Parts: sequence; C-alpha cells; structure tokens
Amino acid sequence: MNKKTMAMAALSLILPGMAAFLFFNIYPILYSTYIAFTNAKLGNFPIQAPEAEPLRFVGLENFKWALSDPKFRSAFLWTWLFVATSVTLKVVVGVLLSVLYTSKYVKGKFLYRALLIIPWALPLLFSVMVWRFMFDPVVGPINILLRDIGVTNPPNWTTSVTWGFIALNIIEVWLAYPFMMTVITSALQSVPDTLIEAAIIDGATYWQRLTKVVLPIVIKPIAFATILTSAASFQYFLVPFIYNAGLFEDRFLLLYGYRKAFGSSVPHYGRAAAILLIATIVLAIYMFINMKITRLQEGAKG
Repeated sequence: MNKKTMAMAALSLILPGMAAFLFFNIYPILYSTYIAFTNAKLGNFPIQAPEAEPLRFVGLENFKWALSDPKFRSAFLWTWLFVATSVTLKVVVGVLLSVLYTSKYVKGKFLYRALLIIPWALPLLFSVMVWRFMFDPVVGPINILLRDIGVTNPPNWTTSVTWGFIALNIIEVWLAYPFMMTVITSALQSVPDTLIEAAIIDGATYWQRLTKVVLPIVIKPIAFATILTSAASFQYFLVPFIYNAGLFEDRFLLLYGYRKAFGSSVPHYGRAAAILLIATIVLAIYMFINMKITRLQEGAKG
C-alpha cells in the first residue's frame, strides 16, 4: 500500500467525525452568530407570521441595546462577582481538603476520598433540588438548625438576593470541590519526598514547608484548575435557573440571555443571541489572558 492510498484511507476515516463535529458544534455557533445580527423574535422566527415584522439584518443594533440595558450590566457585574467569590472558595476548600487527605497522619483516606467525590457522581438536578430544600426558609434543615441555636429571624435563602447569592456559592463549592480536590491531590502526590525531608532538616515549620516548598511546586496544576472552574462559574446557568430563575434573572449573564429568549412575553431571539455572543467573546478573552499570564501552554510544551 503506497502513501497516497494510506492517506486516502486515513482521510476516509477522519471525514465522518469531522463532518459530525462541524455540524453539531461549528454550525450552531455560526447560526447563533447570524441570529445575533437580525431582529429574530417570536412571530418572524423560525416561521414568518403574516402580520409580524419580517426577519431582517439589523447590524449591531442588538449589541447596542444589550450594552445600554441596565439589567445586562447588572448581570455582567454580578456574574464576575460570583466568579470571584465562588472560585476563591473552591480553591481554598480544594487545597485544604487535598492537604488534609494527603497527610500521612490521616487514616482511611482512601475511604474519605471516595466519599468526598460523591457530588461528582450525583445528577446535578438532584443535587440542586436537595440543596433548595435544605435552604427552604420554613421547612429547610438549615433554618431549623439556626432557630434551634437561637437565631430568631433566620435568612430567607430563596427570596433574598443577598442570602440567595451566598447559598449559590455554597452549592457551587459542593458541586465543584471534587474536581479541585482531584487535581490538587494528584499534584501534591507528585511532590518529591526528598524536598520535604530537606525542609524538615533545615528546621522549616509545617506552614513554611506548605507555603514555601509544596505550593510553589504545584502552582501550575492549581492555576489550571482555577482557570477551568472560573470559566464554569462564568457560565453559571442551570443552578440559579433551578434554584430561583426569577430572583437571579439579572444576576447571571447566561440566565439573563435565556430569559430574554424564552422567559419574556415576546421572546426576542436576536437580542438573546447577542447577549450570549458577548458572553462567549468575553469568556474567550478571559481564558486567553489567563493562559498567557500563567504560561500553562509553555509548561505543556516543556
């Protein structure tokens, strides 16, 4: 079999997969981008109604509307606030649990690790519904416990924006810490014992060994996990949607775009597509900047 025949055989195997990838991934992106530059809404999209305004190209009109909309700006700022708070909590919890369960003084840590990754195995819908019940202001176990310890007016977790935001951070930590713990634990296990022993001989305390020896070695895996989980926080949608979509409509960017397309009295698909396209561009820039700052790609090449 000559090289040309081998190349044709390889191409025949690759083409079906490439065609499926283009159809299910690239085509929806291109089609959504096209919709973002039109006046697509209920009545002219996807089927033209007789008396509705015809579908037409409107240029940057949807983007101008989004950037001038106070609710869009609120959702944008609150989304980044959630990224800052939730990612900080996830990293702190992930590092603490990883350090704890890689310690030689902890017995039965394999069992603990198996139990700690349970949130990864549970369906997301089930986890959020359980947490919503936990935070129920009347019958939820959290408020019942708070009343039992003397809190006469416990928080209203489901209708207060502030307390609901705190609840979403707690839920996000629960959902994401198994990923953080898995990545960080794997990195910690790769730290050479000789470095730790040398630090002990030099008289370094446990805190000094952790901050001066261990964490600098595993900083790139932690940075990688942080970037991935911050991107997930920026795309936060399903959890606030299930928890209380109306309360957080102008607090999360993707939820706001979804409600603009399907939750309003006259769904406006062009505006919703513009919002989601802005979110995609912002996320792409954020990921690019972080990859450059942390130099993860250089580490992968090395």
